[in-house]
Amino acid sequence: MAGGGAGRGARAETRSHAPRRALRRTRHQDRHAAMTGPAAIGIDIGGTAIKLGLVTGEGKVLARRRFAYAAMASFDHLAGMLVEAVGAMAAETSHDVAAIGIAAPGHARPGDGLMIDGTSNVPLLRDRSLAAALKDRLNRPVVTLNDGAAAAYGELHFGAGRGLERFVLMTFGTGVGGGVVIAGQVIRGNEGEPPEIGAMVLDAGARPGTFEAFASAAGFSAAYRDAGGPAEVPPEQIFARAAAGEATANLALDATCRRIAQACGTMINLLNLEACLLGGGIAAAGAPLRDRVASHLTDFAWPFLCERTTIAVAATGQDAGVLGAGAWALDRRLIA
Repeated sequence: MAGGGAGRGARAETRSHAPRRALRRTRHQDRHAAMTGPAAIGIDIGGTAIKLGLVTGEGKVLARRRFAYAAMASFDHLAGMLVEAVGAMAAETSHDVAAIGIAAPGHARPGDGLMIDGTSNVPLLRDRSLAAALKDRLNRPVVTLNDGAAAAYGELHFGAGRGLERFVLMTFGTGVGGGVVIAGQVIRGNEGEPPEIGAMVLDAGARPGTFEAFASAAGFSAAYRDAGGPAEVPPEQIFARAAAGEATANLALDATCRRIAQACGTMINLLNLEACLLGGGIAAAGAPLRDRVASHLTDFAWPFLCERTTIAVAATGQDAGVLGAGAWALDRRLIA
């Protein structure tokens, strides 16, 4: 379905921190406002990098660590490195670690944190429970959350989602993921299952024709190759070449951003979203990404709804998963 050009189109929001209207405070936000002491470790595990942060209830990152996923030789090596990093950050800041939150691709089984789905980009976690391993070694409560849901939680409380009740966060990097927020709550299944935003089929005739195939880092590179450029050029270089005026790079980015707009339009039509937030490493491109997506949105979103939504770059950047995992751990600790 095409919305046509009748609508004014989505705004390309430049001040993503500014809420369009006040959001009802949730129990979790009230807890955050009252929390000045405890801090949690947020761990964001991706196929390229593993990021850690010591996070306060107000969204401040007091200490950070980063490791290359490829440097991890085994599950036990990964767990050991994380334990050392947690101890070092606690000592560095003289701050007690109240809880630990893990943001990971796929889905962890409630209760024991065993990873049971979606670990193709992080095979060390397949059929293992990092939560149980860290709990045993650190004697702290540990929770696991899908990385896209964690990033959405971080944006909801500390980023461009503040003040919004309905938005989607899309994350673009090694894969495509994200989270959906409705009525100020991150939406998950009955057993915590995340939405699979990257699995949306945008072209049934392509193999594969999924959102992830078009808009992951590999998808950007493939679009550049298909437009006549060399193979395996990373997205950041494609954006740089487009900024320098290269026609091939601009053609490739336009094709990929049109696919992103198609996915945004589909979700806007279904959920009457206030905003589609663009996150992940590729979103560091900023306005050139945001503006291209917004320019195509009227072809896919119903005009009445399109006028009432915003395309914006996520405000928490590379900290989204760390912030969300840490905040989630603090909130789960208070509820338990």
